[in-house]
Amino acid sequence: MFDDVVKILCDRYGDQWTSDEDANIRFSIEAEFLMRGVEGAHLIGEPALDDESTTLTVWVDFPLTDLMITDELAFEILGRLSEDVFYSERHIEARTIRYRFVTGTAKHGHVGSLVFAGPHAAAFASAIFQKTSHGVRYQA
Repeated sequence: MFDDVVKILCDRYGDQWTSDEDANIRFSIEAEFLMRGVEGAHLIGEPALDDESTTLTVWVDFPLTDLMITDELAFEILGRLSEDVFYSERHIEARTIRYRFVTGTAKHGHVGSLVFAGPHAAAFASAIFQKTSHGVRYQA
């Protein structure tokens, strides 16, 4: 559904809505600055920019025990970054939790991912991933 939302926004605001390189660089710099005030998480390296997308990889400093705590941390971060338009989807991967997002104004938009990493995120993601994929399967 995420790609459909991005397509609808690009149809509304123009095909180039997410491809303003200068706006995406400014967004990445601002994201790096805003992450400094988040308790319990910090940016690993710099935001990664590629093909009109920004990836923010974040080290989580505390155990994630349920989806509510995980979402609360994600939206504390994404709330600092969001502009007039905002949409996000959570994806549990084998060792990370990824929140794909799109945000912007009528003039420009940003597509990206907030990725929770580190041992606490990996342990939580692995447990949820196994639970939703019906456990570990072994083949002889």
